[in-house]
Amino acid sequence: MKKASITLLFIFSALFIHAQSKVEHNVYDFGAKGDGITNDQAAIQKAIDACKEKGGTVVLEKGTFLTGQIVLVNNLTLKIDASATLLGIKSDDEKDYPHHLIDTKYPNRMLEDCQRRLIYGNKIRNVTITGGGTINGQGDYEPWMHVKEIGTEKDRPSILAFVGSNNITVSNLTLIKPACWTQVYIESNNITIQNLKVNTGQLTPNRDGIDIVDCHNVLIEDSSIASEDDGICFKSGSEYGCKDIIVRRCILDKLNVKAGNCFKLGTDGLGGFMNFDVSELILKNAYQNSAFCIESMDGAVIDNLNFRDCQITNCGQAIFILLADRQRTVPDRKTRIGAISNITFKNIHGSDFTQQYPSIITGIKGHNIQNVTFENLNFELKGGIQTTNQTVMEYDGKYPEGSYFGNTNAFGFFIRHTDAVTFKNCEITAKSEDKRPWLVQEDVKNVYQLN
Repeated sequence: MKKASITLLFIFSALFIHAQSKVEHNVYDFGAKGDGITNDQAAIQKAIDACKEKGGTVVLEKGTFLTGQIVLVNNLTLKIDASATLLGIKSDDEKDYPHHLIDTKYPNRMLEDCQRRLIYGNKIRNVTITGGGTINGQGDYEPWMHVKEIGTEKDRPSILAFVGSNNITVSNLTLIKPACWTQVYIESNNITIQNLKVNTGQLTPNRDGIDIVDCHNVLIEDSSIASEDDGICFKSGSEYGCKDIIVRRCILDKLNVKAGNCFKLGTDGLGGFMNFDVSELILKNAYQNSAFCIESMDGAVIDNLNFRDCQITNCGQAIFILLADRQRTVPDRKTRIGAISNITFKNIHGSDFTQQYPSIITGIKGHNIQNVTFENLNFELKGGIQTTNQTVMEYDGKYPEGSYFGNTNAFGFFIRHTDAVTFKNCEITAKSEDKRPWLVQEDVKNVYQLN
C-alpha cells in the first residue's frame, strides 16, 4: 500500500467531518416517541430532511426508536447515542422496507441484491453514523428466517447500505441481528469503518458482517465481527473493483457455523482486488471453512495483497486461494479468465484447526497463480490422516469453498498451477501424526524453501 494513498484517505475523512454543519436536530422535536413501540420512521426522516440544505446532526438519545427504512442526505451526522437503540421494524410491508433497485455507474451483478435496507445512503457524500449506540435489525423476524423460500438476498433488509457515495464514516456502534448482509458499501469511495461491534447471531445464511463491493480507499479498523456468514467480504460485481484497502486490528469470529469464511475476497469477482494491507487480525471459529479466502472466479485481477501479524484459531483451513473460470459476466463485457499475483502472508500463527485440510493454492492449467510468499508462518495443523493416495479434483464450477476439495494428499499445503511460491522461515507441523507430506505440488514451476 502506497503511503500517499493512506494519507489521502485520512485527509478526505478530516475534510468532510470539518465541512459538516454544527446544527443539531433531536428527533424528539420532530415527534419521535422513543418507546420501542411507536413507529418513529416519519419523525426520524423529518429530522434528517431538515439537514438537506445546510447539513447538520440528527440525534437519537434516551430511548428505543422503532423504524423502517430511513434515507440519508449529504453533509449529515446521524448520532445514535449510547443511551439509544435504533430498532428495525419487524415488517415485510413495502411502506416499511421498499424494494429499490440500486443505480450504479457500471453494469454490476449486485443490482438485484440489496434491494431493502434500514438505513440507506444513495449517491450521498460527507456522512457520519456514530454515537456509541445500538442498531438492531430484528432479523429474526419469522418471514426473513426462511431463506430458501425467499430466494436471494433482495427481500431481506440490510442494516446499512451505501451506493455510489463518497466520504462515509461508520464508527463507534453496535450492530446486531441483521436480516441479511449487515452493512454493504457499493461503488463508493473513501469509506472509514471504525470501532464497530457486529453480531449477526446464529440465524440463517447470507448474514455477513461487512461487505465492500467495488469501492476504493477503504479503512476498516478496531472492530469485532461475529457473523453467521463471511466476516469481512470484498466483492466485485463490476469493472470498478476494490482498490487501496486497509484492514487492521479486527476480530473475526465465525460463530462455528458451516457457512462462510473469516476474511474473503470473492465470490463475485469481475473487476479487480488491488493494493490490500491487512494486519493484526484474529480469525477464529470458521468451523469447516477458511480463515483467509481469495478467489478470482469471474475475471478479477488480484494483485498486491499483503497479510501480516495475524492469528488463526479453530478454523477448518488457514488459506484458500483459487483462480477459476465460472463464465459469469455483466452486459457488454465478455467473459474472461482473471489473474492472481503478488500475495504475501507474513507472521501468521495458526493452531487448533478443526479439519484435516491443508491450505490450498490452485489456478487453472495454462493460467497460473504467480508469486505467492509465505514468511514466518507457524501452523500446527490437525493431522491424523494415515493414507497418502488422495487425488485432488480440479475446480468444477460449483460454489467454491476450500472444504469442497476435501482432505487432499498434503497436511500443510497443496499447490497446483502456480509459479514461484516461496516459504521463508516457516514451521508447518501436525498435532497428530500424519502420513501425508506437509507440501504437495502439481504443475508448479518453482517452490523456494528458505531459512
